[in-house]
Amino acid sequence: MMDLIKKIEKFHWYQTIDFGDGIQSKGCAWCGDPAWPNIKQFLPSSLDGMRILDLGSNAGIFCIRSALMGAKEVIGVESGDWFRKHDYFTQALIVKEHFEKKHSSPLPIKYVRERMENFLDRENIGKFDYVYAIASIYYASSKKQDQMVKNISRITNNIIVRIRDKKRISKFDQLFTKYGFHISGLMDERWDKILNRWTDRFFMIHYSKENLSKDLLIERKNHLQLLNYLNDPETKKPVVRKGRRSKWGHLIK
Repeated sequence: MMDLIKKIEKFHWYQTIDFGDGIQSKGCAWCGDPAWPNIKQFLPSSLDGMRILDLGSNAGIFCIRSALMGAKEVIGVESGDWFRKHDYFTQALIVKEHFEKKHSSPLPIKYVRERMENFLDRENIGKFDYVYAIASIYYASSKKQDQMVKNISRITNNIIVRIRDKKRISKFDQLFTKYGFHISGLMDERWDKILNRWTDRFFMIHYSKENLSKDLLIERKNHLQLLNYLNDPETKKPVVRKGRRSKWGHLIK
């Protein structure tokens, strides 16, 4: 365990990862394992036999959790060039090695060191049952975002995205709708309330191209009402919280 601790301490981590036995990477409070339950709620109880693609996989913990839920193949795409001292790609290899040893079994995970948009431009990547884009797509330029979503629509019927702030929700809802997706589930994560301090506002959203059941149609109506509320100019007033100015006011009480 001391060897693992030394490896962890060599890096700056974005994802908070629970390695077990009280060992944890010191990442962002709402990134990595803390975010996994919010992703998992949009997944079936088992991923047995499924292919998963994680765009912007960072240290790869969502790939690990998906493999442990039975996925037959998981691909994590990470360029690793955000900040040199972070080296997320190397972190992912360390995390994978640890969990393979912990579970005494190889995990069906492949990491690709490439920019998301370039990977999605490939012609031979096949179909995926679920794609994750957790706080990643919106870092690309608007032109690239359109092409990325178009390419994603070719390879999956289901994508789970994390989007920061309501302005982006409206933009991406139009973009995913353009390519045949609809909102199947939406969660306002409210990390400010969980952590009792100011945080960015994150929404976890499941977009799907599959037919909606009657219950999901009702849910979609509620989500559309929420989107209308998010887009209401009257809710776009900046507020001051604990000495900091948030770009937008709170959306849901």
